Amino acid sequence: MGFTRLLTSLLAISGSVLAQSSTSYTDPDNGITFQGYTDTTTNVTYGFVFPSGSDSDDEFIGEIISPVANQWVGICLGGTMLDNLLLVTWPYGDSVVYSPRYATSYSLPALYAGPTITALPSTTVNDTYWKFVYRCQNCTTWTGGSIDLTSTNSTLAWALSTVAVDDPSDPDSAFAKHTDGSCHCNPFRSSAYQCSHRWCILRELLRCPERVLL
Repeated sequence: MGFTRLLTSLLAISGSVLAQSSTSYTDPDNGITFQGYTDTTTNVTYGFVFPSGSDSDDEFIGEIISPVANQWVGICLGGTMLDNLLLVTWPYGDSVVYSPRYATSYSLPALYAGPTITALPSTTVNDTYWKFVYRCQNCTTWTGGSIDLTSTNSTLAWALSTVAVDDPSDPDSAFAKHTDGSCHCNPFRSSAYQCSHRWCILRELLRCPERVLL
């Protein structure tokens, strides 16, 4: 399976760079080059690619690759849990469920209206790993915050749990506190795709039933 090979190569890369820092990699299943990070303890990868130039600046394409032992994985685009956009996802059957959230206190984050999230065709679930590849529109600004797309050293936080959510079929499901979490640096300016990457991204979007285009 392509993303199993990807995890192996990313773990090798992670050992050669500074801890908690991101690097560039290409997903062999969709040909997209992401700026991302693999946590070597949990073996979870987080990747991002942003439009550049005159393209929309309110969206990005991301992916999360996780061993099946992790029952849900979440990212915080602002670096801390409170008052920032949270994206939480978990496997369900042969696909994934995704849930934008927002928290104003250290309690269960509430479902957050605004972002439009589309699972892309290279999203995969098998007996070993699950991978969520997604387009996130209206995701770079939120109540009280935003992503600095000019930054070369932004902080992203992540959290996960080996305990399943209460109702995996429901994006608004409750879930327990994370069992692991940390943060890493991600240079968003380096995450902007170049012209040579655009065709891989367009090909992935054209495979969607919704035909969502950049």
